[in-house]
Amino acid sequence: MASPTVRSNGLPPTLRNRRDWNNTINSYSTFTRHGRPPWQPGVPQSLQRKSVVPIKNNPAGARDLSSAFSEHTWDIEHIAHRYRRSNISKINPRESKGLSTAKAQEYLEKYGKNELPKPKEISMLRLFFKQFANLLWIMLLIVDALSLIAFIADPTQMSQLWVTIIIFVVIFTMCCISFKHEREAVKVVQGFQGLLPENSLVIRDGREQTIPATDIVCGDVVIIKNGTRVPADIRIIWCSQLKLETSSITGESEPNEYQSEPVEEKVTIFESHNVAFDGSLCVDGEGIGVVIRTGTSTVIGQIADMTTGQPVNKSRIEVQLVRFVIFLIFAATAIGIVVFIIGGFVHRWKNLINLLCAAFLVCGIGMVPTGMPATVTSMIALVARRLAENNVFLKRLDIVEALGSVNIIASDKTGTLTKNVMTVTDIWFHDEAIAGKPQTSETGEKTTLESFESPIKDLLEIMSVCNASKFVEYEEKTALEIEPSEKAPGKFDKPEVLKPATGSPSEISMIRYCDDMIDINGARKSHDIVFEIPFNSKRKWHLMIAKEKALENGETEYKLLIKGASEILVEHCKEILTKNGKIPFDSKAKDKFQDAYNNFGSKGRRVIGFFYKTFTAKDGISFDLEAGNFTIDDLVFAGICAIMDPPRDETHIAIENCRNAGIKVFMVTGDHALTAAAIAREIKLIQDVEGQPRDYEKNALVFARTTPEQKLLIVEQCQKRKQIIAMTGDGVNDAPALKRADIGIAMGSGSDVAKQAADVILMDDNFSSIVHGVQEGRLMVENIKKLLSYIAAHCVPELWAFLVNFCFGMPLGMTSLQILSIDLGTEIPPGIAMAKEPMEGDLMNRVPRAREKAMVSNALIFFAYIYGPMIETLGCILAYLYIFWSHGIYLPDLWMSSVEHWSVNSPDFVSNNHNFTWQDQIQMQKEACAAWQMAIVFGQCFVMLIVRTRRQSIFKHGLFSNMHAVFAQIITVILVCIMIYVPYINDFFGGAPIPVMCWVTAGAVGCFNVAINEVRKYFIRHAPQHPLVRPFKW
Repeated sequence: MASPTVRSNGLPPTLRNRRDWNNTINSYSTFTRHGRPPWQPGVPQSLQRKSVVPIKNNPAGARDLSSAFSEHTWDIEHIAHRYRRSNISKINPRESKGLSTAKAQEYLEKYGKNELPKPKEISMLRLFFKQFANLLWIMLLIVDALSLIAFIADPTQMSQLWVTIIIFVVIFTMCCISFKHEREAVKVVQGFQGLLPENSLVIRDGREQTIPATDIVCGDVVIIKNGTRVPADIRIIWCSQLKLETSSITGESEPNEYQSEPVEEKVTIFESHNVAFDGSLCVDGEGIGVVIRTGTSTVIGQIADMTTGQPVNKSRIEVQLVRFVIFLIFAATAIGIVVFIIGGFVHRWKNLINLLCAAFLVCGIGMVPTGMPATVTSMIALVARRLAENNVFLKRLDIVEALGSVNIIASDKTGTLTKNVMTVTDIWFHDEAIAGKPQTSETGEKTTLESFESPIKDLLEIMSVCNASKFVEYEEKTALEIEPSEKAPGKFDKPEVLKPATGSPSEISMIRYCDDMIDINGARKSHDIVFEIPFNSKRKWHLMIAKEKALENGETEYKLLIKGASEILVEHCKEILTKNGKIPFDSKAKDKFQDAYNNFGSKGRRVIGFFYKTFTAKDGISFDLEAGNFTIDDLVFAGICAIMDPPRDETHIAIENCRNAGIKVFMVTGDHALTAAAIAREIKLIQDVEGQPRDYEKNALVFARTTPEQKLLIVEQCQKRKQIIAMTGDGVNDAPALKRADIGIAMGSGSDVAKQAADVILMDDNFSSIVHGVQEGRLMVENIKKLLSYIAAHCVPELWAFLVNFCFGMPLGMTSLQILSIDLGTEIPPGIAMAKEPMEGDLMNRVPRAREKAMVSNALIFFAYIYGPMIETLGCILAYLYIFWSHGIYLPDLWMSSVEHWSVNSPDFVSNNHNFTWQDQIQMQKEACAAWQMAIVFGQCFVMLIVRTRRQSIFKHGLFSNMHAVFAQIITVILVCIMIYVPYINDFFGGAPIPVMCWVTAGAVGCFNVAINEVRKYFIRHAPQHPLVRPFKW
């Protein structure tokens, strides 16, 4: 089986050219940052060395945050020389005097405060007016202005005033809705400032002082204590068991132990562990260091600069809709000019201003689906609410379209693909391995250690007693217990309830493992601990000595418990514990251990060994390992445990869904390469391919030990190759990449910085929620296409309602208020109901839409404005003409009749020996307008059946699969009946009651329309690439 390759320096040389990157992003290998094999505690070094292939440095052009630092390579003499004003003691750094107050003040005035510039905050007023800058709103405002001008020119046309008011109210309402959502998103995040401490402990003038962190200057000697945050980038000059949590900066999931010794030049600042970064949290020990960077010069300051320096990209749906609106503007303008010229000749160039406004107003309202912005906004808001219910909060409503088009998801490992909870997955003793927990009592209740047999008893004893972690006993709520606020933009879905504990993640995993089976407090109280040696990275073990019992000879029996790196401690073993007692730890037993050790190590588990021995010594002795009054030789080997941050249960299913959907998944993590590769295999992200040669110059899917600038480079390289990339992250180190990505996804439990840079906040930190978001995004894109085809289908019939009057001199087909009643009334419920339309079966098995492929394609425009409306327009004309035919008036008599007739006080109209007064003409025109209005609304019910599916037959998809659409259609029919048949209301809209035969005509044409499109879909399914079929496939 070929193992995955591990790359150093984060990215391979092949990323320098386009061809190799295209090969790279279809790959199955692992990259890591540094050029030497990463030694991971608890993982066999032999296995690690086999997986590492050193390669060249970072590609040209990559920004390297570490390159500006050299202090990590300096020894104490060099540091003391370079920072002479800091009065650093070379012999005992703890006696350093620090800067003088005068010199610190001089530096502060010269170089400025230790703070990051606050990002510019947009005012609420500016944010509100920003909503009106939408091109669609601007176009509608122009239409609104034309309507107002028409009313001013002819104040008797009250309908124009109502059109003006209604359009403006709609625009204002939609802008208020989008403003409300953006205002809520602004409140979710704060910024980089939350990472920085308020005060810091420094040494100045030879004494300890507490000063504001903003007054820290380069050269200050800072004291770091447990529970405090580091106020600047600090070179450690002395420390004692100092551990810093830097996950938000470096991406490493566990605290690191820091040192004061210099490192080689080839070691980066992120791996030296002698420079404490600004914003890091001290979780154990203490240290002293000299400040080497402040403010924007710190690592976090450079990351902030990389983040705020990213351009603000318009969302894809905004770009797509702008293109569509530009098309509509040109089309409406061109048609308006033609209509104006033709109308001028027809109406003999009378009332030129009215004619001009009416021509462009007609085309503006007719060509532009006035209700589209409101409907699209409502649809996106519904999708956003649905996503929020599934723990995906959209900071920007319009980002959901890009989420549906994504073809690469670059995901962090810890907490997203995994549970972010270190867990004991297996234990092993002698020749038996147990996955999970040993079988306990049938009732599942806790028992005592004595109820277990050896070696399980001894393993549980050492795990629970030789352990510095402990459960939180007080009743203060921890982050794991706090329920999300009802006002929060999302919720946690069935959070895993874990008993809160303090200590290192590995030790916490052990006590949680034991806590389900035994009473840990009871086990600890039964051991009288008289001596302890804490764990550190040099020894790699943790030791405790417990007093057992007094002997008759005056001595005391003690029990030594020790846990740690088993590959080191086995060299001190004499015996191994089995179910039948102790046996010699010979070569056969050692081989069994090595097989288990290698097996766990190859799966990325951290392996911890457990050992003990009993010995006698004088009562009250002061144990000292260096003094030699006890040793760690002749140990009894109890067993080992395997620890890892396990994958989420649903992650592998989500990965498979991505694969089926044509979406590539990258793992981009700051963690160790072997751990990343093991998790990637477990979730089926990568697989070893037997019998195929390994290509070290291509193939990458897992990026390990990555730096912030490398994450940013990954995003940029994907975008250069026309990929749409979603990047996840939770720390400060992820912020630049989150800002640059097409879709930045921050974790709900992540830093405020990440949330500020992201477009989406994942409230449950779950990768499967991202995949659900992609599905919702794809479905929304599909439904928006259906929505546009549905809404645009009635625009052409509306335009013809004016053209029959303007260009052919026939009575008016519809009034402006009737058009608005459709655009902003009867079309809204079905349009919103389209958001509830279930997906056609193969939606998540299609390849993602390419970046350059327009959402509103030429085929969609052809269907929406040419092919689709033809039959519906025919139904409108037939219903319109039926009104006149029922009164004995035929088409030739209507031709050019509006020049002198069909208005107030017009002369009598004569047709087929029938005389019609101006009152009769007005009544007939109202009926004709109502018939046209009804034919559009009723015809749209059939259009809804057509556009609800693009390929599948509506009868197979299900006529009632979307009951919201069914009810919406019923509502529209009821509304149009009210507008036609209810007195006073029909007068307001300019209509009148119509005969039943008009409904029959519109219904017959609608059924014919459905039948024709069912034939079209049949050919799309069976001959999609045929030249005669492709133009009709949108």
